[in-house]
Amino acid sequence: MHTSQRRPVLLVGAGIREYHAHSLLQIAASHPVVLVDAVIPPWARPYLAGEVSVSLSDPSEVGAAVGRFTVEHPVDGIVTSEPRHAGLAAHLAQHLGLPGNSPSAVATCEDPSRAHGVLREADVPSMQVHAVDDIQSALAAARSLHFPVSLTAPAAGTGPVRADCDNEVRSAYEALAPGNGAEPLTTTVTIEEFGLDGPEVGVEAVVLSPGEVQTVAVTRKTLCPERAHCPVGYSVDAHDELLQDAGLTRVVAQATTALGLTVGVVHADVRLTSRGPFILQVGASPADDLIPLLVARAQGIGLSRAAAALATGGTPDLTPTREQAAAIRFLHPDASGRVVRLKAAETLTSQPWLDRFAWTQRPGKAVLGPPRSGRADRLAHWVVTGADTAECTSRLGLIAEQVTARVSKAASSPVGAH
Repeated sequence: MHTSQRRPVLLVGAGIREYHAHSLLQIAASHPVVLVDAVIPPWARPYLAGEVSVSLSDPSEVGAAVGRFTVEHPVDGIVTSEPRHAGLAAHLAQHLGLPGNSPSAVATCEDPSRAHGVLREADVPSMQVHAVDDIQSALAAARSLHFPVSLTAPAAGTGPVRADCDNEVRSAYEALAPGNGAEPLTTTVTIEEFGLDGPEVGVEAVVLSPGEVQTVAVTRKTLCPERAHCPVGYSVDAHDELLQDAGLTRVVAQATTALGLTVGVVHADVRLTSRGPFILQVGASPADDLIPLLVARAQGIGLSRAAAALATGGTPDLTPTREQAAAIRFLHPDASGRVVRLKAAETLTSQPWLDRFAWTQRPGKAVLGPPRSGRADRLAHWVVTGADTAECTSRLGLIAEQVTARVSKAASSPVGAH
């Protein structure tokens, strides 16, 4: 155990090395860290000042274990780099009397229906989006949103279809997903309020105090038709014009405040419609999928470090120290099967703009192809930097050309990086 005169912060959940080591290193650079998790991974141990071994599946057990630890080892704050543990971190902070969001506010953020109701009551532009895989689910979603609604199947290559009643939902559904009927779809159909089309972006923001919200970065998603609801990449540009969009900044601040979030780093998903920005969801923690790393590489702002500062009652430094762009690309399998080959060019790591490359599967592992594949099926990812988003996009493609992944019989040809 490292020795330090400063009180440590408790980190709830180590996460996965490829996705969360960056956050741990940022926090450990400014605070001693005590990890709370069922298993302490070897990769994390060199950066820890202590550990509390307990399963995170039972909040009461976690509370008891943390309580016993803090009797002899007082701590200054509670943080997590995993959105799924935001509620648990809030409960622990409240129990220990430390800075943090209220558990009820975090629970509201995690319940889309409840959050939508709160935002509507506060007159914050917001919308619900439902992904369905059978007609009955489509009908139920349309009724809950109230007509008219818009149905879309991105993989079908067609535009949104308006439906004003149950019969029109059925007709639209059958046109977008022919031959599926009540059987599970091979493509995803989404249902949302009519007339709210437009791109979706992520907003990384920091709640400095109740009602004081500062937008830090804007995250752009990269989609492909086969995986419309599973982004294949993200990019962050220090010169993104949306950083100067007062309407977007205002809506995110209004939503965060209405939901009761009072301190910490948040991630908001926003639809940019012709009627202005509409909130899709607000998460009470830093974003996942290495988005904090992109912000650090593009703007020099440490979101995990900021979260730790706020969790200990401090004020984070949010001054940008870089003005460039950073982007990540995820390599997905093109079909279901077993991984039989993963190979990258030997000269891959020689590029100074390649921040990192990581395989996230191994030969012999079974993976799912589209449209069912998700994060657990990703084969690899890589992060690049550049002067702007366009240069990053070009560099992501250059790396993709040097990577080969094959899965068994179902997909015997190379798996391309979209």
